[in-house]
Amino acid sequence: MTPLANADIILFDTTFGEGAGNVLEKSDDQAVRDDSLWQAFSGSGWTHGVGNTWVFNTQTGDGSPPDGPGAEAPLFKILDLSGSGLTNENALSISFNYSAWGAVAGTGQDDLYIHVWGFKNVSSTSTTVVADLTSQEGNSWGALSDTEYDDFTRYNLKDASVLDAGASSNAASRAITMENISLSVTNDETQANANFRLNSTGTLADYDYLAVSFTRNVAGQSGEGFAIRDFNITAVPEPSSFAMLGLSMLGLSCRRRTRLHSSRGR
Repeated sequence: MTPLANADIILFDTTFGEGAGNVLEKSDDQAVRDDSLWQAFSGSGWTHGVGNTWVFNTQTGDGSPPDGPGAEAPLFKILDLSGSGLTNENALSISFNYSAWGAVAGTGQDDLYIHVWGFKNVSSTSTTVVADLTSQEGNSWGALSDTEYDDFTRYNLKDASVLDAGASSNAASRAITMENISLSVTNDETQANANFRLNSTGTLADYDYLAVSFTRNVAGQSGEGFAIRDFNITAVPEPSSFAMLGLSMLGLSCRRRTRLHSSRGR
């Protein structure tokens, strides 16, 4: 976590190329404070490709909401910010490559949501529950029990609201959305970039942990697949180079990649 020449700080960067055993864990339905890997519900569709650097989800819904945690449950990562050298950084830059395929015309839209949370540590332990992994319909939920909220103050970094316990508090409408990136449109290794400022939540140095999760909202039995790799999240100081009032999309650039689907080892 060494500051770049322009004083940006890379908080996390991965190609997802470390191998399935070192990237994704699907052991249960909860994520805890000291999880080192990306987390997903044990029954979800998230999996690591065989012999490649993609994490993908090809499950579809059942035709009517809720479509179930198998298709839509979060891909979740918690980051320990201690020792990262944060000072006055009040903005985040997120980038990743993704692919979408298999859409059937007229079946609706399979949307992607990104949830970003900040955690202020009160008295947590290594096993403190930080997220429930069974949410659906593009949601990402914190721990469901009130007692699991005693060890952190948790903030949704989109709107500075304090997250409450329960399944209803972190709906997709409160996500840092990628402004209708439609997974129903075939994109072969598209790079997506999003920048947003923490308008009313102070600076990133105010937080002990950062969490990010990707969720889908599957449009019935539409047949879409989604894959992600080359993920990066960077802290940007004030004044930032992109002077945003809120979230906005930068340009999306498509780089066609032949035989992508067969190389995933699906």
